Amino acid sequence: MANHYEIDTACIAAHEFPAALIDLACSRGIDSHKLLRGTGIFMDDFLTGELTLRPTQCFALLGNLRKLMPAAECAFLAGARLYPGNFGAAASALQSSANLLAAIQVVVEYQAILSPLLSPRLEWRCDDLFIHWHDACGANEHGAFLADMMISALVAITKHLAGRSLPWQFYLPGDPNHREQYQVHWGRHLHVGSHQYSMQINRAELEQAWPGSAANVSEIARRQCDRRLQQSPAAGFISVFDAYLRQHLAGNPSLESAACEFAISPATLKRKLKKHHTSFQRRFDLVRKEQALYWLTHERLPLAEIATRLHFHDARNLRRAFKRWTGIVPSQVIASR
Repeated sequence: MANHYEIDTACIAAHEFPAALIDLACSRGIDSHKLLRGTGIFMDDFLTGELTLRPTQCFALLGNLRKLMPAAECAFLAGARLYPGNFGAAASALQSSANLLAAIQVVVEYQAILSPLLSPRLEWRCDDLFIHWHDACGANEHGAFLADMMISALVAITKHLAGRSLPWQFYLPGDPNHREQYQVHWGRHLHVGSHQYSMQINRAELEQAWPGSAANVSEIARRQCDRRLQQSPAAGFISVFDAYLRQHLAGNPSLESAACEFAISPATLKRKLKKHHTSFQRRFDLVRKEQALYWLTHERLPLAEIATRLHFHDARNLRRAFKRWTGIVPSQVIASR
């Protein structure tokens, strides 16, 4: 459980993900001193190509960008220029992918490089692959912006590599403002009210050969990325913690059992979670909400059985918790299927 980075870990190469944000701002005439104010980043250090940033610095940079460039299209524009960007071997692995599935696997395997602030999680449902986007290390109020940016990045690079637009389906929490921006940059297959950020693609699209694939280049690039990750953390603390909760959900994990798994005291785990602007209960509820929605909408399990699986006393208690998590009751989800 030690191979993760935290919100204050210097682990993000400034010339990779942050460079795309800085370049976007500069291309719109934003003063670099205003953009970097309060981030602890200095342009002279950035230009060396050797600077490594903490997630907190990246969040500060995002905050400044969003204030200085508040247009609704900002996240979409940032995503469109993110890949391939200046990501070195990870960019080579992505660009030389044989097909869509290989490209998605590159993004997931090397998320610490290609998506350090938001974690992609794959889920198969019959013949469809879903990519769910989750907090990696304390994104907090920047989560929605990052989700729009990362989805835009994957849409743009896969369109470029496939040589055509792909039939993605998109799922967003609530009903977002500026729906027209989503339609311009993603297309019209937009579903709202899903309670998480997700992308869906059919299996038939995943293994169609791409014209620019290069197996040897891809293999060499992957090995270079693997060597890099042997010497640095491979995933954010929050994404690792949430993965632990999903894996142990059937056992009804507690703060104490989680702390034991991470080889730290419960008090230390509480401090780590607080540092990432969250808590054990918040993470646990999020994972239980995801699982309850899946069982309700895809496996169509009775509410009483879901309550038992999630260790609630009865269906009534689960119904109250579900309303607290999502703002609606389970029967409304069932009615909308």
